Amino acid sequence: MPFEKWEPQPESDSFPASATIVQSRLIRLPTPVANMLRLRGKTSAHLFYDKRRKVIGIKPSDKKEEGTAKIRQSDKSTSLHVPSFFRFYDIEVPGIKRFHCWYDEKERMAMIDISRPSPRGRPPGT
Repeated sequence: MPFEKWEPQPESDSFPASATIVQSRLIRLPTPVANMLRLRGKTSAHLFYDKRRKVIGIKPSDKKEEGTAKIRQSDKSTSLHVPSFFRFYDIEVPGIKRFHCWYDEKERMAMIDISRPSPRGRPPGT
């Protein structure tokens, strides 16, 4: 059997898109995922919550406005520290959990499905 040369895949393909939520107060995204969700380079975001589906929506903004959350960025990750958002909607995420996320073209915002944590950040059943 001949050798097949391995070619590294772009980082976003090497792991599923997942967001980490820490102690119901911090949403953290690896840089490749934040790029895919169009959050890198933005300074703030409006947050939304669908109680029925248990989905958090993050709509980035280029300017600080009333009611926006500050987006913090480092080389490795992008994060939003929003404990008041979790308290307002009574969202409990004990410890550190990963959740599947994606960009919704129709809504023009990043979505995080918090209905079920996943150890690998993959949607249930995949």
